[in-house]
Amino acid sequence: MSDKGSHDDYKSRHYPVREDMAYQIKVWRFERCGWYVLVLLVVLGLCGMFSRGPMSFRDVHGSDGRLRVQYEVFHRNGSINPMVISVVGTPDAMVEIELSGDFLNGFSIETLLPEPGRASSSGKGMKLWLQADAQGRANLYMTLRGDGLGLFSTRVSSPGAAPVAMDQFILP
Repeated sequence: MSDKGSHDDYKSRHYPVREDMAYQIKVWRFERCGWYVLVLLVVLGLCGMFSRGPMSFRDVHGSDGRLRVQYEVFHRNGSINPMVISVVGTPDAMVEIELSGDFLNGFSIETLLPEPGRASSSGKGMKLWLQADAQGRANLYMTLRGDGLGLFSTRVSSPGAAPVAMDQFILP
């Protein structure tokens, strides 16, 4: 079989329809690149680039390991996403957790479990007090609704524990 250059299908014709095969080959290459981009976007979406998935999930710890936050990096505006904050403190005592930064500008808190024993506002954030168990551990399960657009930086801290910084991005 001969190569593409000498094959009749790749030669320009004038009858019955006028064709410019050099231009047609360029169009086919452009379409093929478009298909690759579409497949890449689908794969990124399935992996969590635009919402939930392995690329979006983060599990960060403070440098001393006493504070841990599990959250989604990418949110959709209006969608609901979970966040879990775990802290190790004094056994059977109240443990303080402070959320500060842009957190409340970009998110509405739908649920807090367990319900904090006490809560107060603190500058651009809030402080919550939870009852620790016999081992000194306390977990706060939150459900967040993304209300803003763009990047929101948050700092989670607890007295006696190294703070955790996190960035979350809300897509339209």
